[in-house]
Order: sequence, then C-alpha cells, then structure tokens
Amino acid sequence: MLRRHVYDKYASCMVRGGSVSMESRTGYSLTWETEGTGCDSEGLLHFALPHQVDTMSGTPTKTDTSGAIVLHSAARGKMVGQVTTTPKWSFMEPEADFKIDFYPVRKPSPLVVLETDMLRTLQKDIIDDWDMNADSWYYNGKYFQKYASLCLMASDSSVVGADTLLLAYCLEKLEAMIEPVLNNTLSPPLMYDTLYSGLISSSIFKTGSIYTEFGNGMYNDHHYHYGYFVVASAMLKHLDPTWSRMPELEKIIWTMLRDVANPSADDTYFPRFRHFSWYLGHSYSHGVTSIDSGKDEESTSEDINFYYGMTLWGRVTGNKAVEDLGSLMLRLDARAVRTYFLLKSDNTIHPPEIVRNHVTGIFFDAKVYYNTWFLDEKYAIHGIQMIPVSPVNELARTPEFVEQEWNDILSKEEIVIEVNTTITWLSLLLVNAATVNQTDALYKLKNTTMDDGLSRSWALYNAATRCRDGLTLEPSATLDLALQLQST
Repeated sequence: MLRRHVYDKYASCMVRGGSVSMESRTGYSLTWETEGTGCDSEGLLHFALPHQVDTMSGTPTKTDTSGAIVLHSAARGKMVGQVTTTPKWSFMEPEADFKIDFYPVRKPSPLVVLETDMLRTLQKDIIDDWDMNADSWYYNGKYFQKYASLCLMASDSSVVGADTLLLAYCLEKLEAMIEPVLNNTLSPPLMYDTLYSGLISSSIFKTGSIYTEFGNGMYNDHHYHYGYFVVASAMLKHLDPTWSRMPELEKIIWTMLRDVANPSADDTYFPRFRHFSWYLGHSYSHGVTSIDSGKDEESTSEDINFYYGMTLWGRVTGNKAVEDLGSLMLRLDARAVRTYFLLKSDNTIHPPEIVRNHVTGIFFDAKVYYNTWFLDEKYAIHGIQMIPVSPVNELARTPEFVEQEWNDILSKEEIVIEVNTTITWLSLLLVNAATVNQTDALYKLKNTTMDDGLSRSWALYNAATRCRDGLTLEPSATLDLALQLQST
C-alpha cells in the first residue's frame, strides 16, 4: 500500500492527548486520548521513537519491517508508525545487571587504597574547610553532595577499615553545615510560586533577572539543582537515619521531589512530572522560557543524578513506590541518553558528522549543537556529561562508549596531552578515563586541580572502582602505579 493510502486509511483517528501510567518497577504505558470515527474500525496510527521501539511490548513495527511507515524526526532519528487497535502502548524497561546503590559495584582493592594514600586523602578532605555560601542553590547543592560523599566513603570498610570515628566526625560536620537548609535561611531562600506551582529561588525577585541562578526562578534546571540535595540527603539518611533533625530535612526533600517529579494528578500544589517527558524518555533543562529551536537538555549526567537520588531516597525512607518510580525513570532516562546523547561509533540516530563527536552537546528539539551554554571547549562539552562523579555514571557511560570517546576525542585534547593540572575539568576527564586505564588516571589524579563539586578522595575512590578488562586506551603510556607513586 502506498504511504498516502496508509495515511488516508487512518486519517479519521486522531491523537488529542495522552497520559502515562506506571505498571510496575520495570513497566509503564502511554495511553493516547483519541478522537474520530476510525478509531474503533481501523485503529490508531501513531509514531514511536527509536528508544520506544526497542522496549515496546508485543510485536512493534520496526524500520526494517515490511511496509513500515517511517518518518524522520527533527533530531531523534527515524520514527516508525505503529498501528494499534487500542490506544495504549506498553513498555518494559528491564533492570540490568548494574545495581543501583550508594557504593560502587566494585570495591577498590587494598593495594590501590594503600598506594594512592586514599585514607589519608579522605581524612584531609574531611578536615578541610567546608561551606555552602555560594549564594546559589545549584552550587550549594554540588557542595552538599560533595561533602556527603566523603561521609559515605568514611563508612566504607574497604577504605577506613574498622575506624568509626572519622564517619562520626564527618556526619557531625555535615549536619551542622546544612542547618541553614533546614531553616530556609540559606541564601537565597526558597519560596513557593503560585503562578506555575513550584519551588523556586527567591533571587529572581532580588535581581529582577530571569537568568539569575541559571534561570531557577523560571523553572530552568530544577532537576539539576535539587538533584544534588536529594542524593546528598539520601546519603545522610542512609548513614544517620535517627538524626534528630531528619524530619525537617525529609520535609524539604519531599517538596523538592514533588516540584520536579510529582507523580500524582491529585496534588494541587505541583504539576505532574514537571521536567520529565515520558515520550522522549528524558528531562528538559529549560522551564517556562522560550527557545527558538525548542526546549533543550544539556547535562545528561545531572539529569540522571536526580532520578538516582529519587531511587535512593525512596529506599532509605522505606517508600517503595517512590523507589520503584525513581528506578524506572532512571533506567528510561539512561536508555534515552545512550540512544540520543552519548554516541558510540555505530550510532544510527544522528548523521556521521555528529556521531564522530561522540556527544551531541546541547540537544534541542529541533537540532543538536556541539557546544555548552558557558564554554566553547571540547573538554567542557564532554565534561558536562560527567558531573557529578558517582557510581551511577556507568549506567549511561558504558565502557565501549568511554573508550571510543577517549581515543577519538578526549585523549587528543591539549589539557590531557600536557596534563594541565590547573584546569579543573581534567579531574572529571581522568575519573571517566579510569574505566579503561585505571593506573594512568589514578596517578594523574594525585596532582590535578579538582572540580568544585569533586573532592580528591572521592575522585580516587571512583576511579579505583571503574577498571574494565578487555579494552585498550590510546595514546598515553601506562606505568606501574606503585613505581609511579614511589618516584614522586
């Protein structure tokens, strides 16, 4: 049948809207609101994106199916027409072998802990001055997760042995530091906005600029900003569940979760899933601001960080429904990131001119732009997809992808070749590179200036747990770690 005849056949059944339902920890459905005389007699013709075809239940039509109707989307590859007699699409997002947890799936070896001086580095990071005085919910959130991660390390016997005093000191320091969060005296205070029903920074009213705090007051990046607080608070709840002020912190975190990913249509204070698109499989960065090329997403790793935190928060609070929803959204998000944003060499979604970059950069609805909003440097374009450093990074950043990205792009960057330890982005690139060259990365992380959201001990800890066998890395030489450290 000719394509125009197919369209004619199903023209009398139109989509007017849709809704999402979570069916299980691994399953969800999209139910289309349809209208027209042909819906019952002929069925619905509607188009699915590549990541949807891969997980759709039943026997979905694929691009190579005989008679398939294929449309080119603006920036997400080929969409395939699906004909269904019911307006419901069901999907399964299986739980991979990768375990979602606070700690890395692999522990650092005793030898690496010793040779990198990991314990002494952790002690120094914990004793150093801490603060959350950035006058920004984004940066203060980064600091909160950074310091909470140190306490998490202090609870890992593979690093600290039987010592419990370091953890106790770290928790006392962390809990004292976040008191302004509990009192909403952290500058600038949060407020509830009745216009768009959400939790925003009050700084927009102080400055009069919609760009203040990356546009938080216009609902930009809430999943980035609040994700740090959710993850850090889950860590704190895991480590010290009976802390006397935990109920106050819980109230704040539940409010942040409702602002970004409220699942309830009955909640009169927050909309459902403000940032997350269940059709696209990922979040949008921009809120109520208009963009010429459509809404966008830049930092996929910070997007993933939010749903990672949501999963962990549900677990530590005993709310299985939230844990299951967070797990589902996290894995769907990671699938979309692997499909559209982080590009292995065999990616067929984007043209070769895009694929060879291995990351898309800023991903708009109508285009991709190999850049960032803040710095036109490759190390930043790639590095923004690596923050914050955490065990969950590996869910989207597969070993094969990391190897290709490093060999084709990052290993050729001047800051990598010259080991420019003054540029903080190098610390992120090296933790990432440890997936395929752990020894080299650990050695260089000894003296690299850290990203503002990353401590040296946490960088070493994560790098020490990311080694993969069977991959090769070019072009830097790898020496024996012990010999390198002995020579310094």
